[in-house]
Amino acid sequence: MTRMRLFLQLLGTCTLFAAPIAAANPAPRAPGAPSRPKLIVVLSIDQFSSELYRRYRPTFTGGLKTLSGGTAYPIGYQSHAATETCPGHSTILTGDHPSKTGIIANSWFDVKTGSSIYCVSVAGVADPVARGPQNLRVDTLGDWMKKADPKSRSFAVSGKDRAAIMMGGHHADGIYWWVDGEGFRTSSHAGPADASVTAPAAAFNAAEAQRWKAMPPELWPAATPSCAALARPHTFGKVTVSGEVPPEAAKHVEDDKDFARSTDFQDQLRASPAYDQLSLKFAQKLIDERHLGTGPGIDLLAISLSATDYVGHRYGNGGAEMCMQMAALDRALGAFVDRLEKSGVPIVVALTADHGSTDAAEREDEHDPSAQRIDNTAFVTALNNALMKELAIGFEPIVGDDPQQLSINVGTDTALYDKVRDAALTWLRKQPQVTAVFSRADIEAATVAPQTPPTKLTVAQRFRESYDRERSGDIAVQYASRATFGVPRGPTDTVAGHGSPWDYDRQVPILFWWPGAVPQDRDAPIETVDIAPTLANLAQVPVPAVDGTCLDLGIACAP
Repeated sequence: MTRMRLFLQLLGTCTLFAAPIAAANPAPRAPGAPSRPKLIVVLSIDQFSSELYRRYRPTFTGGLKTLSGGTAYPIGYQSHAATETCPGHSTILTGDHPSKTGIIANSWFDVKTGSSIYCVSVAGVADPVARGPQNLRVDTLGDWMKKADPKSRSFAVSGKDRAAIMMGGHHADGIYWWVDGEGFRTSSHAGPADASVTAPAAAFNAAEAQRWKAMPPELWPAATPSCAALARPHTFGKVTVSGEVPPEAAKHVEDDKDFARSTDFQDQLRASPAYDQLSLKFAQKLIDERHLGTGPGIDLLAISLSATDYVGHRYGNGGAEMCMQMAALDRALGAFVDRLEKSGVPIVVALTADHGSTDAAEREDEHDPSAQRIDNTAFVTALNNALMKELAIGFEPIVGDDPQQLSINVGTDTALYDKVRDAALTWLRKQPQVTAVFSRADIEAATVAPQTPPTKLTVAQRFRESYDRERSGDIAVQYASRATFGVPRGPTDTVAGHGSPWDYDRQVPILFWWPGAVPQDRDAPIETVDIAPTLANLAQVPVPAVDGTCLDLGIACAP
């Protein structure tokens, strides 16, 4: 259902009612507004929270400063509760919340088969690593563009398969993601995989492997004085880290000269600034070789940059590591955006994130004493033990791979299902780590009325925005604010994360920029689902009925 926000209208936005935009009658264009683009570039920085953006915005001198100089919404929203990579990316170019995209988590438990389903896995295919958009229930902006004009082209690039596929959609001309030991690749299940699609990736991978053999790659630059000042040792769970940059583990990857195939190198590459540089370098190769923005139609390039997420998970976001990741990303985006601008192609760039994050609980506790680390495996085990004892059953009835979306696995025994549900709800509500618990019925009853801004959604409504009757769990749990799940025991374990309905996980920046844009910060709490209809309006592309709302960027939205 399309959202209408009266107070947004006062700030210059407009509401889009699934009405086709007539290319023959473009809306009036205000001074400084974007021209109709020939190339739309959409950037998603994985785990780039509004907190992180606002903390480092004063330090930006490169691409992030440039992109902040357009129409900037420093606090936008991923409105849903399941603040993970796959659901978040599914909202950015579809205009729909996960409740419509069907992408309710990175993985979900399927009661019918008794197995976990990865969001971009392909059912009925013998290849276990087959990847594609088959689980995505709706189309993306690229799909809308190609339907309006078959001459339009769309491509997607990411370090993660699920990020590229969710942004690429069902009818992309090329979707690429990084595979350790191989480089960028695609799959016939994700889109075209003929030589014209695979050759650019193969050539890029070979060139990078050769370059790495000739010269050891620099994963981390030396820490700047301001970042070095944040370097302090911490113990996260059972792991003590120095906090220095480069991190200790990354200092020794040059010991293995076969960087392209080294497991240690590939692992350190993901959680380093060099990972985003690879994605941007490959994206630039696609622009150059495919002559994006110079063809007969409007082209779309979606890029998801994954390193911030890996750095945040491994080191938290409060130390020198994230400080250097932000600085390096800003520089890399600076070079990328500069080339876009100098190309002379009419462009529009949008930047956002798939979700936010919180810092590791132990460091978060230094300024927020409520922060805590929760051993989610032990927590779910305790829940199952309590249920087995109370109900006198000999098996664990709760599947808790995701402790925030618990599934009841008792087959077709509806009476036992009800008993397990009620007993689990009672037990969970007594736990000090838990702040709210909801059954399926609770979530289904938490409908979201039109005109409800994301700041006014109840916790139950946030879960509803990422609820799918076939795929969601049976019990939704909100844990304490600033809780971190898991107990890291080794140097590459996760020390911090995301995935909660709390605002620090939901709030993300949303930026729109084009050459000649007039800098303007807007306080309106828009949503990531507003991005696709807004870009479609600029491209004069018809939009299906979506959750998102068109934003006025100097070109009035279609009535």
